Amino acid sequence: MSQPFEFRGFDLVRRGYNRYQVDRYLKDLSEADSPVGPPPFQIVGRGYDRQQVDARIRDLLADKGTNG
Repeated sequence: MSQPFEFRGFDLVRRGYNRYQVDRYLKDLSEADSPVGPPPFQIVGRGYDRQQVDARIRDLLADKGTNG
């Protein structure tokens, strides 16, 4: 599954989701037919904006027909 052209990534914020964990989850989500559930991302300094990540995951799960 490829990302839509308009997707440009996530803003970095003072305290946000662990970037490695988010990137890994999104990669796994794009390769899986049905995700297990929402991931427990750690909150770290200079992480991804939580609201942006949560919205993106909701959109991806909706595209897969899964409630997130």
